[in-house]
This record gives sequence, C-alpha cells and structure tokens, in this order.
Amino acid sequence: MLKKIPNKNIASIIERYQLTEEAQAIFDTNMSPEQAIESLVDVKLYNDAIQFIAHALPMIDGIYWASEALALRIDVWDTPQRLAINSARQWLQQPNETHRIRANQLGDRVGLEVAPAWIAKAVYWSGTGSIVAPELPAVMPPAFLYGHAIAAAISVAAAVPAWKENDMGYEKFYLKVIEQGLNIAQGTPLHITLLTIAEDE
Repeated sequence: MLKKIPNKNIASIIERYQLTEEAQAIFDTNMSPEQAIESLVDVKLYNDAIQFIAHALPMIDGIYWASEALALRIDVWDTPQRLAINSARQWLQQPNETHRIRANQLGDRVGLEVAPAWIAKAVYWSGTGSIVAPELPAVMPPAFLYGHAIAAAISVAAAVPAWKENDMGYEKFYLKVIEQGLNIAQGTPLHITLLTIAEDE
C-alpha cells in the first residue's frame, strides 16, 4: 500500500478526472493504486499514469511532485519560467495567500503554452483561496482542478521545448517522473529548494 495513496482500490480516484478510452480499457475498479500505475506503465500509457498520480496524491504532495518533474528540465527554462516554478516552491514552503497570488501572476506572465505556468496555476487552484479578483465575491475552484494543472505541467514539460539529441527524451522523462511520484506516494519526505536564477539573467 502507498502511504500517501492509501485507497484500497482506485474507484474513488478515477471519479476525479476524465479517463481516456485506453485507460478505461485497462482499469478495473478493484485494482489498487499501485496496480493501476503499473498496468499503465506496462503498456506505455505514460500520460495516463501521470493523470492518475496527479489526481491520487494529496494536493501538497502533487504540486511538489510536479515541481520536481519540471526541475529535471531546469536547463530549458528561462528566468521568468524559473520564477514561476519557484513561486510554486515558495508557496509549498509557506502556503500563504501572498505566495498563491504571486504564483498566479507569474503563471499568467509566462503563458499556458509552457509547463511552468501550469505548476503556478496548480498553486492558484489549490482550493486555499478564491480564484477571482479580490474585489469580487469569493469563488473557490472546482474540486481537483489542481490535479488537472499538475498533470498538464508534467505532460507539457514532456513535450515542450522539444528534446535535443543528447537529452533524456520524453520516455525516460516520463519514467523518471513516475518513479518520483511513486517515491512521494510511498512517503519520501518533501525536500523543497528553489531553482537557481543566474544574476546576469
């Protein structure tokens, strides 16, 4: 049993998001979370495995997992993108409203075409505060919206920017990230540090 995903079966987890037809064909609601992940990886449905873990992990652990996934590609992020990733990691260190709003601002700045924006949005949609302008009546995000953003951050990072010839490539990236997710699910302590920002950038 995974310490952070203690569900006896996957029934309640797969109600949190829209399954692909491929995942539906593989899943049995009596499967344990570990069996579900393993079954997806066995047939190289990596994106489905990411979606499942993103919606199965507790919110804090999931956002940390995505930020660790993006750190694997640190060399491809420019300064605004690193700042967006760091905004999520700062919120993880101190989950307050100032850091949550800052994450949203930095996510908007870099745009949802890149993965760092999605990790920032995961923080904004964490359910710890309103997702409309402060002067408006509070509106809370739909349940598990952060899970969609976590999965999007990782899936976009697997594809954009394109991998160079000597890089690990998307498949090794996915496998490494899934391994990270399982380690977190097994209870590995979170070790939150900020990405480096070069002074001349």
